[in-house]
Formats: sequence, C-alpha cells, structure tokens
Amino acid sequence: MNKIHAFIFLFLLSLNIYGQQDPMFTRYMFISDMMYNPASTANHGKTRLMAFYRNQWAGLEGAPVTTGISVELPLFQLKSGLGFNVFQDRIGFESHTAMYTNYAYRIPISDQFTLSAGIKAGLSIFSADFTDASTPEPIQNDPVYNGNNQTVVPRVGGGILLSSSKTYFGLAIPYFTASIPNASFTFAQEEAYLSRHYYFTTGHVFDLAGSDFQLKPSIFLKYHEAAPLQADFSAQIWYKDVISFGLSYRTGDAISAMTDIALTKDMILSYAYDYTYSQFRKTGNGAHEIILVYQWQKKDVKIPSIHKFSTLPRF
Repeated sequence: MNKIHAFIFLFLLSLNIYGQQDPMFTRYMFISDMMYNPASTANHGKTRLMAFYRNQWAGLEGAPVTTGISVELPLFQLKSGLGFNVFQDRIGFESHTAMYTNYAYRIPISDQFTLSAGIKAGLSIFSADFTDASTPEPIQNDPVYNGNNQTVVPRVGGGILLSSSKTYFGLAIPYFTASIPNASFTFAQEEAYLSRHYYFTTGHVFDLAGSDFQLKPSIFLKYHEAAPLQADFSAQIWYKDVISFGLSYRTGDAISAMTDIALTKDMILSYAYDYTYSQFRKTGNGAHEIILVYQWQKKDVKIPSIHKFSTLPRF
C-alpha cells in the first residue's frame, strides 16, 4: 500500500500545486477569513490568539494536515487592525510553510456600514522530500526526485470588506504578485506559484423573533482559472452568545457539521467534521477540524463591530 500511496500523492501533488495554494478550512470565518481576506483583520474589535488543526481524509497515509497560529490586534486610534499568520500545510511528500503579516484600514461610510481595505505580505516556503518515497523499482532512482527540493516565494495580496453589525461582503485576491528568486523546485513550473485565486464571502445574521436564537447563512466562493468554481453554502444557529450549531455544503467535495462553544467569556472551542461525498470517499475518510480561540476585548470599542455578541464570532 505504501507504494500505491506514493504514486497517488505524486499525482495529487501536481494538482495541489496548480489548484490549492492556501490551506482549506470549513470554519473559515474563524481562521481563514483573515488568511484569505486581510481586510477582515481585527474587524471584530478584539485581540485574538488562535491555534488551529485540520486533518483531511483522516486515516489515509500522507493525507493533508494543517497546523498553525494566528494573532489579530485592533489598532483603535489608527482605525485599523494588524494580523499575523504562521501555518504549515502538509500533503504527501510536499509541505507549505507560510508566514504573513496583515494590515487593514477601516473607513465608516454610513451609520451602519464600514468599508475595510487590507493588504498582506509574507513568505511561502514550498518543499518536497522524496527521500522516503517507495517505488516499484527502488534501484532505479531518478536524481530529479531523489532529494529534498525547496523554494521560497515572496507574496503580496489584498482585499476589501463591506460590513455592518449583521451583514458583510468581502472580495480578496490573496496573492497579487509572487516571485521565485533562485528557484530550486525543479519539478514545478514557475507559473504554478504566480497564479491568482479569487475569493468572495458574504453573510447575514437574522434575529429569530420571540426567541434567543439567531440564524446566519453565509456563502464562500473560490475561483481559479484552472479549476471549477467552488462554493461553500453554510448556515448556523446561535443560542445567545454561548453555543452554535451549523451545517455546510461544499460543491463537489463534502457536507460538514460544525459547532462553536464558549468555554469561558474569553475562550472559544470550534469543531467541524467534513463528510466527503466525492469518489475519493472510497479511499479516504472525512476531515476533522479543531480551532481554539482566546480573545481580549477592549471595553470602549470605538470601531464599529460586525459582531452582535461579545463571545462567539459571527464572521
């Protein structure tokens, strides 16, 4: 089976290079909204520290595993926010380690809506270690793949976010430009690192009359010219500010169940499980995603927040 897995992931590597440059999250409003759209950085008006883990296709050797931390800092006097992301995305023989800094500036455009513009910059380190690969003919080693190839890619991207206390619309291009100085990643073409992705997010919070429940549907669209348009359709129900449950449907991929629990007034635990319904279901199981958030809130919040409640994030 190790030999079969080796060739499966060599094939998946080529798809991953052209199709997915960022790690994928079901709970993108907790983590990847800031990863994908820097304009959302600290838009909630809180200082937050987040640790996250995702194991996709659990039980399959070499399946994608993502770990990392994020920090968001609101800068109230500057009407802006600062963010930091560090993560590692591993799949098969390939790993993607990234370090990024985000900056977002906010402009109130009405009594209800705020327009945010953000920029992100940092480094992506791509590496592939084929030294442990199993092949049908171990004696026949290919020098191109018989080692650890690595390349460092500087990147710059940006986005905008229009939000109120209950509604948001976001558009982002995580990487406007990228360059590969002294590239040594010999099996990949340069265009793979320069390709752009486009992300659109929107959502709204509905108060359910006569109850302590709120409903928030949301949509997350992901586009790349070399892949079909993919959409996440999600809906969550909150009870006050202590717990939420939801479902999500990702086109061509999975159905997800998710929950958020306020462990304390400052700490939140989020969990999601993806059930893969594609043909890959025959090979790999679903995905587990865990996010732990610790947040500090300034009492006198001068910047309008898109969150109605003080504990559970809405978007």
